Amino acid sequence: MIKFFKSLFIICLVSVFTLNAQVDKGIYQFNVDNFPEVYGGKTELKHFLHDHLVYPAEDLKNKKEGVVQLNFVVTKDGKTSNVTVFKTLTPATDKEAIRLLSLLDWIPSNKEGVATNVNFNLEVPFSISKYKKQVKERGFDTPLYIDIPTDSSTNIYETAERSPLFNNVDKTFTEFIYSNLEYPDVAARQNIEGKVQLSFIVEPDGMTSNIKVLNSGLAGGCNNEAIRVISLTKWQPAIRDGKYVRYRMGFTMNFSLKNNFKDNSNGTQKSWGQ
Repeated sequence: MIKFFKSLFIICLVSVFTLNAQVDKGIYQFNVDNFPEVYGGKTELKHFLHDHLVYPAEDLKNKKEGVVQLNFVVTKDGKTSNVTVFKTLTPATDKEAIRLLSLLDWIPSNKEGVATNVNFNLEVPFSISKYKKQVKERGFDTPLYIDIPTDSSTNIYETAERSPLFNNVDKTFTEFIYSNLEYPDVAARQNIEGKVQLSFIVEPDGMTSNIKVLNSGLAGGCNNEAIRVISLTKWQPAIRDGKYVRYRMGFTMNFSLKNNFKDNSNGTQKSWGQ
């Protein structure tokens, strides 16, 4: 009996050291206050894949379809590391899924109110029928801007020789924003007014990503509407050191019932993807 309890004590002691080693690494799989998510949630993630996924030409030709599942760590600063392919499709689709993941910023997990690293999974679907629809909606299949090289890093810049140019011949960026803004019905009925401060990235393909609300924003659907309208914009990408680069931009959207905005009297407004 004494020998049994001695063995049990050793097993428990080893278990404690193993647990401490996992805590010291600061990577958790469970037991966190919240799981990580991209800014804007599932809707913005769906929009991101819609705008930026490039189906590998050979796999498109050979009708290769399915899901690539990635396992990775979302770090406490909202970046990703330790990326592995948990479920593979083809080498090319695996590579594209990893590329897409590298472009995303995340809201990190918290444990007892403190940001922490956590293991997480992401599925990237490759559907030919959906991809053809996406290409039609976004207006391009292969990248539009190929006259000069594209920066192959994931660096995000805030200065460049040429900042992004809003790609609309009829309206300025501000005119486009407010002509497409639909005042959320709930916010209008509750007389909610104020400003939503936003940050977003213009990618080298001219589309936006990682749209974030920087301040507390506004209730009544205003935050979601601000994200939706920014996501509609298209750009000529920034140029730095002779390459197209990722570029961070900001905009403060003013919600005022005194201003003109797109009619939403029929209640047709929806978040992207609904």
